Amino acid sequence: MLEALEADLNEEDDMRIVAADGVTGTALADGRMKVRTAGRGEFRCSPVGSAMWVALRVNDGFLELAASSLADAWQTDERKVRTAMTAWADRLMAAGLLKAAA
Repeated sequence: MLEALEADLNEEDDMRIVAADGVTGTALADGRMKVRTAGRGEFRCSPVGSAMWVALRVNDGFLELAASSLADAWQTDERKVRTAMTAWADRLMAAGLLKAAA
């Protein structure tokens, strides 16, 4: 599912991944994040997942930009971050917490 979305991201600069309707995120004191929606319960992100959530939101839903900003901050290979972030986003999309938006 996300592979097709990534192909669209490469072809169309305006394709974004955003929080699904009614989804909220709350930062926890231990560095994790609680992402929840009334209809589907909650999902707890690790500190790495929390950083990915914030980076995605700060970069207006553009996964490529979010991965690049995290790779810079973490001083690591951007492709590795993008791969991890793609898998993470795929899980949240499957759970109905993220969605593709134009």
